[in-house]
Amino acid sequence: MLAALTFIDAPPHSAAALAAWFEKHLVATGRMRRPAYVTEGFSKQVMLGPPLDADLDQAELRELVGAARFRVLASLRAFMPPASDDRFLGAAIDGGRVRRAGDPALWEPCPREEDLLSDIVLSLFAADILSYREFHDAYLCVCKTCLRIDFDPSRSGRTGCPEHQPTATLNVMRRSRPPSL
Repeated sequence: MLAALTFIDAPPHSAAALAAWFEKHLVATGRMRRPAYVTEGFSKQVMLGPPLDADLDQAELRELVGAARFRVLASLRAFMPPASDDRFLGAAIDGGRVRRAGDPALWEPCPREEDLLSDIVLSLFAADILSYREFHDAYLCVCKTCLRIDFDPSRSGRTGCPEHQPTATLNVMRRSRPPSL
């Protein structure tokens, strides 16, 4: 979960930063081998290893990371009540990007180097949500304004972060007065 939240909260904006994120959170933990490139459905492959010399690749990478981040956040936003669209969980299971861990109640991410960047990050969230579904059902908050993730619905509601508190709306029904006699 730390890897997924790190990607969302401080998205890497260079190939070197993304390679470092992979190394720290996925390669060093044995979750996957470091990919030579990343891609997101619409984009060309952006190399993560040498040579890293093209500004075009860096601009493409920033666009790719932004698109991946948006897809992940949109999936998490759709997961929240009242819609509770959890199709990304089924896709992660069916795609082999998560599997049961030693404890049958726990899941672990197992992304592959050729997966879309968003699918890699979604596999991290999926493993945690599948392992701790009740927690995420009760506490996951995704701000509808800035898409920030929070886990304290008492402070921000389910649709706002601390900076974008949902505004309370008061629905007052007016009674019609009986005609004067």
